[in-house]
Amino acid sequence: MTTRYRTFEFFLRSAGPVLARHHGQDFADAVVFATRAEYERVLPQVPDIGGARNVFQPVMTLNGWIVALHRAMSARGKQAGDSIRVCQEVFDGWLQRLPDAVLRGIGRVLLSAPMRRYFERQARRSQERRHAEDFVWRVERGPDGELSLVFDECAVNKWYDAQDVRELKPYCNFADVTYSRLMGMGVDASETIGLGCERCALRYKRGRETVVPPSLEGIVSPDRAR
Repeated sequence: MTTRYRTFEFFLRSAGPVLARHHGQDFADAVVFATRAEYERVLPQVPDIGGARNVFQPVMTLNGWIVALHRAMSARGKQAGDSIRVCQEVFDGWLQRLPDAVLRGIGRVLLSAPMRRYFERQARRSQERRHAEDFVWRVERGPDGELSLVFDECAVNKWYDAQDVRELKPYCNFADVTYSRLMGMGVDASETIGLGCERCALRYKRGRETVVPPSLEGIVSPDRAR
């Protein structure tokens, strides 16, 4: 079994109990089975946006799982928000296995000066537009230490369009809000193409409370922040 399939199966094993808790065991079993079949169709279509050289390639891998799960759930009458809630709780559960100190340490590293320089190099590379399905983005520095990743083109939204699952677009940044609130990164991700904005922006500021956009209210709970 390849690494891609192993990580996908780990995702499914984590999603099963969440599905059962919300929708019952029979529904969970059916969705897990259908998601596995759907992923066989989706996997060859997941964009290669530079592989290991692109910091956001894992984002596209994750969204292959999301699309497969959502199709399995929507075929059984569930909405996009239901699918994203399952994915968010899985992701949240993975992160919360780590101690608070580790999570906060990761957050500090991700907002450190060396990482900022790394992001700037990645952003400049994206502007060469080597892959049509890639993100095109830049790094901006704001007041009081705010660091923003600004996306003029969003690979996730392109992927949802290509897969005809546009109903997922308002939730495209749920994972950013999830890890930010646990890692103390203070992201404001309210500006997103998925909500009709001209661009997507992840605006981080350590020490600030993570902003939960209206589209994610009831899915990402601020009272679970650490």
